[in-house]
Amino acid sequence: MKCYLVRHAQTVWNGQNRLQGHSDLELNDVGLEQAKRLGAFFAARRDAGEQFLALYTSHLKRSRQTAQAIVESTGLSLRQDADLAESHLGSWEGLTPEEIDAQFDGAYERWYRHPSLVTIPGAEPLETFKQRVRGAFERIRTTENGRQGSVVIVTHGGVIASLLADWLNADYEDILRRVVFSNGGVSAIECHAMPPYVLWVNDTRHLAV
Repeated sequence: MKCYLVRHAQTVWNGQNRLQGHSDLELNDVGLEQAKRLGAFFAARRDAGEQFLALYTSHLKRSRQTAQAIVESTGLSLRQDADLAESHLGSWEGLTPEEIDAQFDGAYERWYRHPSLVTIPGAEPLETFKQRVRGAFERIRTTENGRQGSVVIVTHGGVIASLLADWLNADYEDILRRVVFSNGGVSAIECHAMPPYVLWVNDTRHLAV
């Protein structure tokens, strides 16, 4: 079984480099176009003979809207799992890194280097976030296990980073800091075995068509 991990398309806050977390924003005009191109990407793969089994999304609007564009182009039914949502970033949500540093005495710069060493007021604990993401993927893998085809998961950058860190036996903080997860970017894995084989990370060529 192949699994595609898709980061949701762009929102206004993405364009302004504001942290979103659980804040529930819709896609902006750029994001709506990115979502359409994602739909075309998966439709083209289906038309080339790839069999798609299921489409999963987090419950947040930006993820659901992105997934809906894939539904409209492929006919897949949509399954929602709140555990695929981004981490809750508490009082930092809606702020830029510069605003966080100004209001919280340089805390974003420290968090960017070592997220586990910084406590964000009102935020979801990092280990709680990682555990729920693992649980969500394991439920999907168990549900689809044994079937031949591909699964699409539309989710968030932090979620993809957490999963890749687990599978590559890498440090989550390094993945988060050193790997780019673009809005509308697609990563792919072969998940017939655990840990999965990582095929590619953050392909965005379909967005430039």
